[in-house]
Amino acid sequence: MAVSMRDIKRKITSIQKTQQITKAMKMVAAAKLRKTQEAALIFKPYITKLEQMIASLVSSTSHQDNKMLLFRDVKSVDIIVITSDRGLCGAFNHNVLKETEHFIKNKLQGKDVNLVLIGRFAYNYFKFRGIKPKETYTDVLKDKAEYSTASDIMEKVIADFLDEKSDEVYIIYNRFVNVLVQKPTIKKVLPIYIGDTVPSEKGMVEKFDFEPDKETVLEELLPKYVKMELYGSMLESLAGEYAARMTAMDAATNNAAEMIKTLTLEFNKARQASITKELIEITTSIEAMKQ
Repeated sequence: MAVSMRDIKRKITSIQKTQQITKAMKMVAAAKLRKTQEAALIFKPYITKLEQMIASLVSSTSHQDNKMLLFRDVKSVDIIVITSDRGLCGAFNHNVLKETEHFIKNKLQGKDVNLVLIGRFAYNYFKFRGIKPKETYTDVLKDKAEYSTASDIMEKVIADFLDEKSDEVYIIYNRFVNVLVQKPTIKKVLPIYIGDTVPSEKGMVEKFDFEPDKETVLEELLPKYVKMELYGSMLESLAGEYAARMTAMDAATNNAAEMIKTLTLEFNKARQASITKELIEITTSIEAMKQ
């Protein structure tokens, strides 16, 4: 019984140490989530205004020659898949990878699909299935999303699209809804579709002087817009990752508390049984001595 009690005590100590780690990881994830959310909140008004400005310029200029706005027959598709580099975040990566497979199988049959992978999980997942990606970027989303990183990645993707090596470009990532919900999302970024975008205030574009002209400004803005789309997706994905990790670590901490409670009860029962056994042995010895 003594050995059993020692084993239980050892288990309780081990679980308590694990609980301290999961609790610390939860606090770190919560702090990083807050910073990423702040960055995302600052970003949203900017991208909204940029979309409106582009919509206004498109409606007031001749853009028939701009390849980034032209739709063509789709033979080859580039998909940028964003996952995390580290685990311990529940089904966060699994959901976005399953969404990618489902999209390729059901929407892109017969087309040449090339994967641009961001995150170690995406790389390992497709490597295990024998799929060679077009490009892989790992450890670029360790602590925060950088616009310069998004710009470098998108530069090559845009170049391939303009050279007609790809006819469409999608981003698949986890969109941050709230701390408990991260929704796998498919976003088409090339060619740029501005049909649903509400232009800026009517006549606003006419209030400005564009140098050298509107067409040139539009040509400069379109690649920046696509890069910003990737940057925004990276921000959303990172926020979702931290939220998923925070939730997973909270669940792990609670599970550890339940296990400690159960083992403590088991330990107390074992100790009580040991004491009872010793009392019985003492009483029996006393009675034997009286005889």
